[in-house]
Amino acid sequence: MKLTNNKITHENVIQSRMSKTQITDQQITNAYIEDTSIKTNVQMVANTYKNISFNTLDSLLFSLNKRLNDKTFRYHNKYPEKKIGFHAYHERVHNNAHSNIILKVPPEYDVLNVVLDMEKLWTKLDKRKNPKFKLYYDLDVRDQSKCTNYSRKKSHYVPI
Repeated sequence: MKLTNNKITHENVIQSRMSKTQITDQQITNAYIEDTSIKTNVQMVANTYKNISFNTLDSLLFSLNKRLNDKTFRYHNKYPEKKIGFHAYHERVHNNAHSNIILKVPPEYDVLNVVLDMEKLWTKLDKRKNPKFKLYYDLDVRDQSKCTNYSRKKSHYVPI
């Protein structure tokens, strides 16, 4: 803790208290499920079928998000509450860097249309002659808690 003229500052007391508290995985999962704008009933995986770095995957997902938001509502920078967001958890398996995505969709948008637009835009981001980028999705997940835990299983988290 930082002493200022032999006094402990309020900010440092709060920081020391916050560092002692640990948020569990179940608390994070419950927070995702309780938020109505976060669609935990939709499971999504953006596959690249390439050995790319997570930074490259980040830039691809940022590009996808920008194109998607420009297509759905072009003034999304001026009205951030109408922006579609991703909670992306990257993972790498043999010859496939991919990301498990939890969608954040404002209530005025239809989730099905957003997912279908994402699928089209994701395929367009592939520069190969035969595009292999695939966006897999399941719109009717039985157990939201298990789906959210599965999406969060890897620790490389990127909010987009």
